[in-house]
Amino acid sequence: MQTIRFIYKNQWRAGTVLTQSSEHAQFPADNTQDDLTTLAWKSRHGSGSGNGQFVIGATNKYIDFDEGGAELTATITPATYTGQSLVTEIKTRMDAAGALTYTVTYVESTGKFTIAASGNFTLRWQSGTNTANTAGVPLGFNVAANDTGTDTYTGDYISIHTSESIDNDAGSALEYDTVAIIGHNLTATAVIKIYGADDDAFTTNVVSDTLTYNANNIYEFLAAARTKRYRRIYIDDTDNPSCYVQIGVIVLGKYFTPNRNFGPFSEGEIDESETETSPSGAVFTVSEQDKKINWELPFTGLNAVAVAEVRLMIANNGATKALVICKDYTAANANSYWVKFKGSPEPPECQHLADNVAYWNWSASLEEVL
Repeated sequence: MQTIRFIYKNQWRAGTVLTQSSEHAQFPADNTQDDLTTLAWKSRHGSGSGNGQFVIGATNKYIDFDEGGAELTATITPATYTGQSLVTEIKTRMDAAGALTYTVTYVESTGKFTIAASGNFTLRWQSGTNTANTAGVPLGFNVAANDTGTDTYTGDYISIHTSESIDNDAGSALEYDTVAIIGHNLTATAVIKIYGADDDAFTTNVVSDTLTYNANNIYEFLAAARTKRYRRIYIDDTDNPSCYVQIGVIVLGKYFTPNRNFGPFSEGEIDESETETSPSGAVFTVSEQDKKINWELPFTGLNAVAVAEVRLMIANNGATKALVICKDYTAANANSYWVKFKGSPEPPECQHLADNVAYWNWSASLEEVL
């Protein structure tokens, strides 16, 4: 059984980032197209920023409350907000619906909303007429119970967005069956999806796949290949304690499996730090580098189909563009690596020719990309 797979044509890198839900000015979304995991996309965050995007629509636009009497309802205008623009809208609607004066705040460092008033009031998250479509969820309140008995209520949970996303145009409809998110700060409760569509509004022939969470890096082979021009990475990680979401590299493409697995191989860390020796014989570090894992993977008996893919991979990636190697796709997250060829990759060599059928040897010399 051949369990190794290569993913070398990164359609996300080759495509165009069309739009993103939000981003920090120093960590733009197109950083996800770079091969270095240290260059990241981060959703909007920081003092006064309002953090990420808060999308209010028909299913989360109501705040049912009372001021000691009949139920009142504040209806938030459906739109996309920051935390700061949303609190302004909430105050406007609650002031208009009630007799008290309301103060609504959002603190980016804690990711929590606070609703206060000039007198005691009740937030009817659980018993209100519109509880099924309450704004309490995106505001981070526990909607299983009302908030009652005082004049100030702060959300129970961190709320940094309703969702975040990045849209990418491949330029034409291309097949993909592999998704990787390399270097992230997502939490185990995050909802992570890849959408594909025939239009950039993501309304025509939309398909979606939910990715399985894994710490640090996510490598996933989809159950079925998709052929779409427009792709969207979607993240719902509302209560991320960092108060932002971060992704280093996105890989989207199609895998290939050689007809033969690699044979006995070498693997280990190499320290590429530069050192110098003083006249007295003391060794000191000139440039300290992180240790990288290196691999030498020998393949023997490759057929013409596999060799053609290897040649395309060498031509496409050379010594500069990173690729994914998965040594065992049955456990992709534990056996996948973000690597590049170490130096100029050697082409396959013909092992022997029998009955006009060639069999080839090839050695993949790889190093980890940090």
